[in-house]
Amino acid sequence: MLGRDFFPWIHDPYARISLFDQDRVRANEGFERMSEIYKSTVGGVSFLETDSPETKRSRIATVLSTDFFMQHLLCRKDRMSMAASVEVRVPFADHRIIEYVYNVPWEIKFENRVEKALLRNAAASISLLPDEILKRRKSPYPKTHDPRYERIVCGMLEKELAKDSLFTSLIDREKVGALLDPRTENITWYGQLMSRPQLIAWLLQLSYWFEKYGVQPTFP
Repeated sequence: MLGRDFFPWIHDPYARISLFDQDRVRANEGFERMSEIYKSTVGGVSFLETDSPETKRSRIATVLSTDFFMQHLLCRKDRMSMAASVEVRVPFADHRIIEYVYNVPWEIKFENRVEKALLRNAAASISLLPDEILKRRKSPYPKTHDPRYERIVCGMLEKELAKDSLFTSLIDREKVGALLDPRTENITWYGQLMSRPQLIAWLLQLSYWFEKYGVQPTFP
């Protein structure tokens, strides 16, 4: 994914942009700004003369993840946990661990083409985990694959599209409406899990945000 000239977890940066009325939203300007931030961040990554191409890509991925993607995840973690009066700790986010692992060669992190090899080997050396956990394939952050979830968000979006609101004035109704068609290709557009139902949910959140805060933009 680092072969692309954009944030690697955003598989298709145009997936959301294309859903809006381009004459009003001009979403491409936001994409161009994010592209500038990406290039500036990558341009500021330091390397050692001895770094292999794989380790250089690993350093870039780490900086992008800690400066952007991880900030997003930690913010969500704090909001969800504290809303339930739960104190959550993320020990692998300790800055000392990140600083150490940042300088570990990629060949060690991805030994024998196994993800998280360094962590697995460290746990194996002290018999910390049983093999069924130690050697299992990495599982992405959980989400619901229940078809009922998709039906629920589709029903909610149908109701939103029937309204005369700021949200409906900004979107491309034809393209957003196409998301409700079950024949629409259900591809991942963000991270490891975000596909069509999550894209619909994102639109619903945007509409809710407009209504909750009474957003009233001025159009030319």
